[in-house]
Amino acid sequence: MRRNVRARLGAVAVASAFFAAGAANSQPAVDFVPASPAHEYAAREYRAIWAQYGERIVASLEARTCLRFPEARVIAVVGDEGSHSGGPAHAMSLRAGYPPSVKQSTLVHELGHRHLWQLTERLDGVDGHRTLFLILDLVWADVWGAKFADYRVAGESGWVGDYDYRAAWTFVRARPAERARLWNELLRRNGLPGDCAGPARP
Repeated sequence: MRRNVRARLGAVAVASAFFAAGAANSQPAVDFVPASPAHEYAAREYRAIWAQYGERIVASLEARTCLRFPEARVIAVVGDEGSHSGGPAHAMSLRAGYPPSVKQSTLVHELGHRHLWQLTERLDGVDGHRTLFLILDLVWADVWGAKFADYRVAGESGWVGDYDYRAAWTFVRARPAERARLWNELLRRNGLPGDCAGPARP
């Protein structure tokens, strides 16, 4: 997807501010492992996304959350299973058949879940997806622009399954002024300084 100048400048500004603050961690390695030889092409697509955007993705995740990415290495199995973040002792799973834009957004979605595992305490009534969504569309916008973020919010809102993604996105996007307050309340609940401006920046 072509990135416009505004998107590039926005991503650079976020990353530059973050690195200037001295909070950056070393870039994690993500190994995209095809579930079978038939999935090698899709694995190469994910590798290309990570090679081009990985540094921006991690810089934005860390800047928006005021948390360092906790893992040095992530294994991501690319196959026909539904995408999920895995677990501390389990690989991440990424669906092979997604179009490129969904591969991009889903990679960030699942890495975002892994990034937030370090917050063991959660807010009452704010589940794991609502917690992630406090910053996820902001990260998408930092890396690929606001139009991409809006497009993928609409896409995820249309997902049908056991979880109501539309309700989760509606909950977050109806509270733009509350994102930073909720995030900082979450950080304090986990014994961290509650002075993160990341979710409040446009």
